[in-house]
Amino acid sequence: MKRLLSYIIIIFFALQSQELYSQSININRLELGDGIFSSGKYLIDREYGLHSLDFDETQTDTIFIAVHGFRSQGYEWVYALKKMAASNNKTFFYRWDWDECPDVASLVLYKEIQKLLISKPEINHINIFGHSYGGNIVTGLMTKPDLGSIEINSVAGALTPMERHVKRCPDFIGFDDMKSLYDHYQWRTVKDQDGAFRDMAYDPQVVNIQGSTVINLPPAFKNGKRLGHNWSLKWVLDQYFRK
Repeated sequence: MKRLLSYIIIIFFALQSQELYSQSININRLELGDGIFSSGKYLIDREYGLHSLDFDETQTDTIFIAVHGFRSQGYEWVYALKKMAASNNKTFFYRWDWDECPDVASLVLYKEIQKLLISKPEINHINIFGHSYGGNIVTGLMTKPDLGSIEINSVAGALTPMERHVKRCPDFIGFDDMKSLYDHYQWRTVKDQDGAFRDMAYDPQVVNIQGSTVINLPPAFKNGKRLGHNWSLKWVLDQYFRK
């Protein structure tokens, strides 16, 4: 009877682990250039949850997690994911329900990461990047306990409530004057160059988070191309891996 119970427990946890990233992402399907938009659709068509990138010789002691934004088309993550995977660290793409309010979506992600840490005890450190609305989601982790060693990066994240939050998510008050339990970074675009923010009366990226580091992006790439909302991820990942 005890042996049968042990088998049931093992099978249960194995199934739980499979549910975490049941749809692996084929790295060869992520194409830049003319194929970038179809690659983005391939990403965003994933079911909700964590999906691992299928990449050879990956290390699992340090991992990357990528969190998309509101109504993302996925293409803005293609370069970033390839860059993460090329570091030879296990990389995950998190597909989530963007109709959820930030606090609810953060809680769901928190539980997913806890499951991942249980199923993969060899993980010693997590680098997580959230873009746009995804910046809200990952920043919501900064007050959650028991995440171990984690670095949280918000890229072009509206960390103060925007109009849709005020209407749909009255409980979301943003992150101003809060304190992070972990290393937290705010990668802010230039508001007037950012198509998501330039018509707003204020810059929703600007909040004061105790323990957070702010990095201000330039208005353009070195070749003169405007550095806007979606392409901010390319600049950030290039800078990140230069460290």
